[in-house]
Amino acid sequence: MSVKFLNTDWNSLLKSSSLVLVLKILGAIGGYFFVWVVINIYGSNEYGLFEVAFTFLGILAALSKWGTDGLIVREIPNMSESNGWDFVRRVQSFVGLSALVFALILFLSADILEDFFNNLGLAVVLRMTALTLPFFSIYQIHAEYLRARKKWFLYGVFQTSFFLGLISVFMYLFPQNFFVSRPMGFLFIISLLAFVSIRFFGPLFHKGWGSLKNHTSSATSMFLTGVLFMIMSWSDTLTVSYFMSAEDVANYRVAFKIATLITFTQFAINARIAPQISSLWSNKKTKDLQSIIYKASLLNTIVGIPLFFFIMIFGEFLLSIFGEGYEGSISILRILCFGQIINALCGPVMYLLNMTGNEKEARNTMIYAAIVNISANILLIPIFGLEGAAWATSSTMILWNIWALMVGYKRTGIRTLIFWR
Repeated sequence: MSVKFLNTDWNSLLKSSSLVLVLKILGAIGGYFFVWVVINIYGSNEYGLFEVAFTFLGILAALSKWGTDGLIVREIPNMSESNGWDFVRRVQSFVGLSALVFALILFLSADILEDFFNNLGLAVVLRMTALTLPFFSIYQIHAEYLRARKKWFLYGVFQTSFFLGLISVFMYLFPQNFFVSRPMGFLFIISLLAFVSIRFFGPLFHKGWGSLKNHTSSATSMFLTGVLFMIMSWSDTLTVSYFMSAEDVANYRVAFKIATLITFTQFAINARIAPQISSLWSNKKTKDLQSIIYKASLLNTIVGIPLFFFIMIFGEFLLSIFGEGYEGSISILRILCFGQIINALCGPVMYLLNMTGNEKEARNTMIYAAIVNISANILLIPIFGLEGAAWATSSTMILWNIWALMVGYKRTGIRTLIFWR
């Protein structure tokens, strides 16, 4: 397959991906600044509490959405403008109601969870998280609609890291203002923006949201895939929190965030091609689909490999930026980097499965991976500490990427690995 870097497909992919990537870079800078500010002004303990609370926010938001965010990305590109609006409003109503239920459960169980994780102060941030959960969940639904409609600028602005950057500036300038400037303060900004976006998208409650039952099977498969992926992404953090301290959580999460630089461009590129995968597959344009997948995988590889070697060589310096003692996490960082580079090289395997009607295969892949991941964390962390968490995360990431790559090829005939031509 020959590759022409100046053809229309390349220009379109690079242009739209670059817009999301620029906003992602700005958001990432803000996100890393957020980590630096929290650690250096409030301490590692408070940052660790924030990460645990944010873990609950992400998992419960995934439960509240029940796969409907994936449905939006897959279905909206093939709908008219009016039908698309109607569909997203129905989804919004469903998500709003379910998020209220989970928010109430989290709010009432905050003290129990604080005792379980043995982290003093966790109950307060969990209650703040509960109050924000409905807004945060709906906010993410709106972001996915913008993505499905290829409104790349607004989609980039809607990313959480973008607002982490804003709140980090407030924290740096006004460190004593609890409601605006403390780490959990960004949740209030998200809530405010979600309220504004609800007014833009229309009434919160739509009388016909029950008609989504026609999509129950697909949504449930996507939900299981998403929530299991979320659990795998955060099970290491929760397990570290259970067996170790909030300061240990902070050390681990700093290393994890640096390692994810390797897949930095993957977010922007995959965000760009997800709706296109759905459209090309629906129109049986498999040759064009293979072409766009190849281009996306090539870009991920071109960026990912140099970043992998850069972090492996200069990892201690990158860790030291966040404070004294963090460079001691270099071994954790390097272990995590191996999982991230395999993730980058394998390409958009899960998007391929979910956007081509193979969401059940994606779900099954995540079920097996989640079982392995959770078991590995529980077994390895008590023995090896943070390195055990890193090994559990990286090994599981490598396993599910390779498995999904093979399943994707078997079901669609599409190759996502750049070296598999």
